[in-house]
Amino acid sequence: MNHLPPLNALRAFEAAVRLGGFARAAAELNVSTSAVSHQIRALETLLGARLLERSTGVGGIQLTPAGARLLPAVSDALSRLGEACADIRGTATRLTVSANAPFSSMWLARRLAEFSSLHPETPLNAIVLENEPDFARSSVDLAIVHVPQRHLKPHDDVLLQETVFPVCSPELYPTASRAVCRSRLLQEMHENSPEIDWRNWAEEFGLPDDFETKIVRYSSFSQVIGAAVGGAGIALGRTPLIDPELRSGRLVPLFSNRSRPASWRFVIRRNPSVQHHLLEPLVAYLREEASVPAYIISGAEAHPREKRATEGAAPG
Repeated sequence: MNHLPPLNALRAFEAAVRLGGFARAAAELNVSTSAVSHQIRALETLLGARLLERSTGVGGIQLTPAGARLLPAVSDALSRLGEACADIRGTATRLTVSANAPFSSMWLARRLAEFSSLHPETPLNAIVLENEPDFARSSVDLAIVHVPQRHLKPHDDVLLQETVFPVCSPELYPTASRAVCRSRLLQEMHENSPEIDWRNWAEEFGLPDDFETKIVRYSSFSQVIGAAVGGAGIALGRTPLIDPELRSGRLVPLFSNRSRPASWRFVIRRNPSVQHHLLEPLVAYLREEASVPAYIISGAEAHPREKRATEGAAPG
């Protein structure tokens, strides 16, 4: 124990790396920038090794090999100390999860509440972020990010992939399934997902040249599904996000054999400087939930009206 460096020096080192500079670390620790610099220099002297090097940019720093070896141990130790102190005070360390708005409201929110019920001693925050957070400057512990398949990183932890197919309300189904070309079409504004653009389904459904006049575009997928449930038109649904609406009967697939894989993935990305004790249990829980088979739209799962119509149709 006599060989352990001062706690303040370890805190200064961890904060400087996590926040990307001495000035930001000083602001968080409520000390001067020079104090952070002196503490880290003293730590390097005690260990007999350089931990940080200056990098390009104002206040930029980067880890040396020795610093990279030390950082995980320091982050883990500080995290465990924080959790133990919070537990003694009766204020457990908060776990914060981020995701985009549709995924948060349609898939994640209920599951986080269920996970929280299994761990009532730990406060859990769910926040909406459309993109990956800046982990160095945010309090997010775990982010679920929606990314195109072509932009996946080599070590990305893929949680799930969606399947896209046309859906509508059961009231609209008898008309819509037989005359897609005369129905109002609902679409999310998204330039980089060809499978959720009605223009890429036009040939398959024999849509007329002026079909785009029938499209109502919304800024979010949640709006699209809300309009579809209300009977406003046909939407390009994404399962498993709309599984609750399909299983409850609020939405039905138009056809049993027309679907496309989504070109984006939901991936898990962890804050590299966080070692919350519930982080991996949460990841395991979300993986288990994501492994549940999504709603099937083929065979017996086709809408009853469609199945009866097919069975009653004249041969040929």
